[in-house]
Amino acid sequence: MSGLKKSLGGAVGTFLALSTILGSGMMILPGTSYQELGRSAWQPWAVAAVSVVPLLYCYAWLGRRHPSASGVAHYSEVAFGRPVGRSAGLLATLALVAGIPATAITGGRYVAQFSGLPSLAWLFPVAVLAAATLIGCLGANVSGKVQVALVLGLFVLVACTALVAIGAHGVRAPSTAVPPLGELGGVLTAVYVAFTGWETVAFTFEEHKRPDAIPRIFAASYVIVVALYGLVLLGLFSAVDPGDKALDEAPLLRLAERSLGELGRPVTLALVVAAITANVCASVLALSRLVYGMARSGYLPGPLARVRPRDGNPVTSVLAVGAVLTLIALLGSTGAMSFQLLFVLSGGIYFVLYGLGAASYTKLAGPGAPRAVAVLCAVTVVAVTVLAGPPMWACWALFAVVWLATAVLARRPSTAEPEYESADR
Repeated sequence: MSGLKKSLGGAVGTFLALSTILGSGMMILPGTSYQELGRSAWQPWAVAAVSVVPLLYCYAWLGRRHPSASGVAHYSEVAFGRPVGRSAGLLATLALVAGIPATAITGGRYVAQFSGLPSLAWLFPVAVLAAATLIGCLGANVSGKVQVALVLGLFVLVACTALVAIGAHGVRAPSTAVPPLGELGGVLTAVYVAFTGWETVAFTFEEHKRPDAIPRIFAASYVIVVALYGLVLLGLFSAVDPGDKALDEAPLLRLAERSLGELGRPVTLALVVAAITANVCASVLALSRLVYGMARSGYLPGPLARVRPRDGNPVTSVLAVGAVLTLIALLGSTGAMSFQLLFVLSGGIYFVLYGLGAASYTKLAGPGAPRAVAVLCAVTVVAVTVLAGPPMWACWALFAVVWLATAVLARRPSTAEPEYESADR
């Protein structure tokens, strides 16, 4: 029987999802897409928002019926066996270990630039990861409440900034001109990063009081995310010229300056700190649950599956995760490790996990209407994989290598009990 305490309600779960999704992508991608495509930039965002719906449906269905700290590792193990489950879990761990420090470093670069203090480029990532680790040690419910406050502040800041810009500069309607397919495909691949995160939220599902509320959590967070991205794009269309060089570095700063004047810089700084802190806190919590679930299944060292008796919190996993992430953030922010590689690796693997989740849903949901959902998912996964090119192909190849290696190891005798036999008792 799982030692995790079911402490998360629907409202906190929704904000936890928002914290996981609204990360560094929101600070960069609206600006870069607008710079590339002008007022046609809404088109790849619309395509991504619509095409990701079937994938989210798969994860909502799986989370409701198979809530587990191992998330996609658990789903794929139930559907396809232990080698696939272990491979998915290891890849998910790798994606988060790369992606969380990259997000923290992005925040550090913003804060250093806005404050004029270069040392914050590495001090901020270390500080935010230390704070996220401490909050994670206090438990999922405390972490969730912190994220409620941060996301509410973030939403108010972004919405007000965009609405003031639209009010001050007038509405400029999006363009209906379709960009060249090559340009549209390149931007679409990048924009998909803004719609990753729901597969990470799945690692917290075991702690939800009511798994039947998970589809509603996904639906509510999806609507809010799409609305927020839409407001940012409309604000940029109204207040910023698509040729502005700041769009590929600090688009939200430029938007805030055009709408709020001298208040733009401090407002943007507050927005960045809130977004990065919320995202890192949610992701550290999710990764610690994944590590706990993998250890419980015998895929990682046993001590990582220990929980604190009084509240069922896997503190050992939280501390281990925090230490590893802080080390990687230091290496990435000082140039000892490639910052770009962290983002490419995490983004590609996230999409592989989407594909694995959709395949697991197809296997477990059975024939009938689920087949139609499976077809839509397959079209999305194949299209993005083809458009993304070699970096995405390399991530699928990495999954194949890990799967082959774990399949060989699985032939050896093992006394570890499969998680799905214990998690659903």
